[in-house]
Amino acid sequence: MKRSGKPGPNATLREALIYVAQHPRHWPGFARVVVRHFYAKGRFYVMCWRAGYRVSTVRRLARENAPQT
Repeated sequence: MKRSGKPGPNATLREALIYVAQHPRHWPGFARVVVRHFYAKGRFYVMCWRAGYRVSTVRRLARENAPQT
């Protein structure tokens, strides 16, 4: 039976979640990443709300003003 390796950098979310679910030693770190993600997302939404802009407007402006590579 072949054991699957770590998902690569272009792995889908499903593949990454399956890997984490199969390796309990990664659960604490994964939980920290998820909490940090939602905390940052919350801060972004509050920042937009305080500035009086919709989130979609801020994202569109960021895309339009992003440097082209």
